Amino acid sequence: MLKILKSKIYFLLVLTFIASCAKNPVSGMPDFVTITEQQEVEMGRAYHKEILKNSKVLDNKELTKYYVELGEKIAKSSHRPDLNWKFTIIDDPTFNAFATPGGYVYFYRGLLAHFNSEAELAGVLSHEIAHITARHAVRGMSTAQVTNLLIGLAASSVPGGSISNSGFNLLNQIVNKGYSRKYESEADDIAKEYLGRNGYNQNAMANFLKTMKSADDLENEIAKKEGRPISAGYHNIFSTHPSTENRIEAMNQTESMAGKKNKDAFLKMIDGLPYGTSDDEGYMRYNTFYHPFFAIKFSIPKGWDLKNLPDKLIITNKESEIVLIADNLLRDDIDNGFSPKDYLDQNIDKTSFLSTNKLIEQKPLNKNKMSGYTYLYKTTSVVDITYTRYSVFFDIHQEDKKPKAWIFIKKFKEINDDNVSKVIETSFQKMTEEEVSKSQGLRIKVIRFREGMSYKELADNSPLGRYAEGRLRLLNGHYPEGTPEVGTLIKIVE
Repeated sequence: MLKILKSKIYFLLVLTFIASCAKNPVSGMPDFVTITEQQEVEMGRAYHKEILKNSKVLDNKELTKYYVELGEKIAKSSHRPDLNWKFTIIDDPTFNAFATPGGYVYFYRGLLAHFNSEAELAGVLSHEIAHITARHAVRGMSTAQVTNLLIGLAASSVPGGSISNSGFNLLNQIVNKGYSRKYESEADDIAKEYLGRNGYNQNAMANFLKTMKSADDLENEIAKKEGRPISAGYHNIFSTHPSTENRIEAMNQTESMAGKKNKDAFLKMIDGLPYGTSDDEGYMRYNTFYHPFFAIKFSIPKGWDLKNLPDKLIITNKESEIVLIADNLLRDDIDNGFSPKDYLDQNIDKTSFLSTNKLIEQKPLNKNKMSGYTYLYKTTSVVDITYTRYSVFFDIHQEDKKPKAWIFIKKFKEINDDNVSKVIETSFQKMTEEEVSKSQGLRIKVIRFREGMSYKELADNSPLGRYAEGRLRLLNGHYPEGTPEVGTLIKIVE
């Protein structure tokens, strides 16, 4: 025990010595870090490989080239120009950007769609680059490592007590949780400096902060209308930042507001960028959901909303929820007569604790070469009465794909919601080969705002459906109010 304790103390002294020798690349002041620059680079490289394993990189050579060149330009003007900088766009509709040690910066496609000038993009790029140049992740990890070591020293006197945490796990925690308020404010200040060095309008970062705050405001407004809990803020790049209002005020306290914005050049660059989920993940257009990979489509009731998650679809209104999942079938079972009714009989739990289930309806479903079956149950408990409808369609005619069961589980309190939502079962069908070949998800389209145009008119003709006006305003930095100048470029979705 004494030997272990001495080794830990010795290791702590070594770490302290290493930390005392390091200087911060930005401030030039002594920096408490226990990780060398070589270790930082190797860690970033390893983390990058993991990100690429679990993420889809955007397939847009022109936009990627533009983004990489802009990032490299800013990085070369930074306090650590000699790092091997790497800039990646992840093909995901999320509002997010993050940086990892060693010069790795990641932007999500969903974030790119909401910039309204090159200067705004440069501002967030500068912010993420600043995290790397100031070694924020490394400093955070170093503090955590020493803290864990000290806890481990105390734990060593407790029989069986041990605490371990790898650097990789620490980095993962920092990336997902976000940085401290101090580090975020520091990155903001450095970002202003980098914007100035590259001739950009330093107010652009404040403009984009307003957009990101508006994104939260819009989602909270939608949540209130739908009877859901409001969000506390979901954008990772701003999750632990000082209040957005304070950050905007601080960013506006800049001596020079001059500098380039390059609005039109940027908007033309993102013209045609996918909006929302990608084509191969399925997408909503007006009130119809299309999934070209599986060649299926169906409509949802007016006033209902759809969430496209990796493993399921969730369709909701204020009181009811419908979940769509897919399950692989065995071709051998199909050949031996396994039916949609058999599937439901095997997979539905027809009993429940402290409640009674009554079968109200059962019948076969047949639609566009897909056979199906449905059950409707009424569940009565001491608290309330609810209804559950189980519907399944067998998709078994594509030779190049595994046979699938498409299962809808509908839970509702009012029987009328079942009647309204039957549009799903009645419209569920296979897409034709021509529909699949011509299928395309939503795209950003850049147009010129003309006399007589309004967001309301654009929303009325938008495939975005409910809340289209709010989403179009957000895209153009005009939420909750504001009007583009006649003749300027704006973004719509088509």
